[in-house]
Amino acid sequence: MIDDARYPPASQCPAIGMLTLRVLGDLQRWTATELPGHPDLPLTFVALGEAVIHPWATPDQLRLSGRMAAWVCAADDHVERDVTELDELDEFIDRCDTVLRTGRQDDSRPLLASLSRWQRELVDEPLYPKLAELWERKFAACMRAMRYDWLVGMSRADGMATAPAAGVDEYLDNADSISVWQVHLPRWISSGRADLADHLDVLVPALDDIAVVGRLANDLAGYSRERTDPRENNVLMYGVSPEWVRTEIDSRVGAVRARLADLVDRDYPPAVGLVRLAEWTVGIYAHTDPRVSPTKPPYDLSGA
Repeated sequence: MIDDARYPPASQCPAIGMLTLRVLGDLQRWTATELPGHPDLPLTFVALGEAVIHPWATPDQLRLSGRMAAWVCAADDHVERDVTELDELDEFIDRCDTVLRTGRQDDSRPLLASLSRWQRELVDEPLYPKLAELWERKFAACMRAMRYDWLVGMSRADGMATAPAAGVDEYLDNADSISVWQVHLPRWISSGRADLADHLDVLVPALDDIAVVGRLANDLAGYSRERTDPRENNVLMYGVSPEWVRTEIDSRVGAVRARLADLVDRDYPPAVGLVRLAEWTVGIYAHTDPRVSPTKPPYDLSGA
């Protein structure tokens, strides 16, 4: 017998379904033009996430964040698959940061050319001047964290260490490698909420916690695959248990809810969106690792 209480009312599904399809269509067109060398990006998951996290938004308001999510996946693939020298990685990161700071077009590789054109569209958003410094700073932090993961993985693969030299605290300090800030901050900039900058003292630390939640949830989902790859970096390689990770996730999500409670009670969309982002992040990784397979169940952690 079907327990209908487990499912949202059917009348609520068409709006999110149609928003997902419109975001997906834009992503398919944009990546075909801007990222043709990356045919295996998880565009369906990106589109569904955009619609679930901000179901009140228009497709145009989700256009830049969805495209940035696809770009981040492509950049991650490039770093993991193609980059073998630190100098090469540093040059790529420096060029990305320069694009954001200067707005100059960089056509040295497709990833940089697409980022350049994307950034010009972001700058045209009315809220960009108020959030530009935060955007540049958080984008740079995500790229530095990606560099940290690459360095740890390369050190282990080269036999320089059997485990990361640093501890869990340093690992969590680099949780921005999950790129939550790179994707979610454009949602704020495109939201049209003129008062958003007035609430950054509450919104920013909440999103910082959600970045850690995303990093840990991703680690739980991917550990069975990653533990046999010496180039990977996962919190479960630091001597902690899956139970510790789940407890940390629950604690951080609880802190997010508490921090945002007043704004959520006032139905403030950016705050409600952060709670939905936390719920979506935990929920999707509990079901699958989107970068590997949309059909496999959660990974078996019995050997962790």
